[in-house]
Amino acid sequence: MRCDDLDDVIEALAEGDTLSAEYHAHVAGCSRCQARLAMARAVDRLLATREAPVPPAAFTFRVMERVGRAEWRAEQLVDVGFNVAVAAGIALVVAGVVGLAWSLGWLTVERPTLEAVGAAIEPWVSSTLARGPTVVLAALLLTSALGLWWWVEGEASL
Repeated sequence: MRCDDLDDVIEALAEGDTLSAEYHAHVAGCSRCQARLAMARAVDRLLATREAPVPPAAFTFRVMERVGRAEWRAEQLVDVGFNVAVAAGIALVVAGVVGLAWSLGWLTVERPTLEAVGAAIEPWVSSTLARGPTVVLAALLLTSALGLWWWVEGEASL
């Protein structure tokens, strides 16, 4: 046995726990380990005689309040992403309903109206298309974040 083998059990020996005879035999024959054991026993005696500090009156309340606030901030960011995803989903459903109504002939719009709307949204569409890679990357990041959140929530419930 080596002195390093006692690192994990020296405190147990100091507290009086019974361990294998091999540990006791090593300590009996090793002055370095005897000194370490004596130091651990002295620390144990000091800690036993020392009075435990009394926490402030509202300590637990303040700690739990801070923990709750930190958790709320973390969840707030996820909630914003979730709300954006829900809004995008609703927009897709509305677009699908409008497209269906259009294809069935239930919704008709005159050509001048379409041209006015097209002229109004053309700068926005061309600007968005110019930033296509950025928009695609942002959508992938959002999807990854939501997928990761879904996975973590599923793991936490196990």
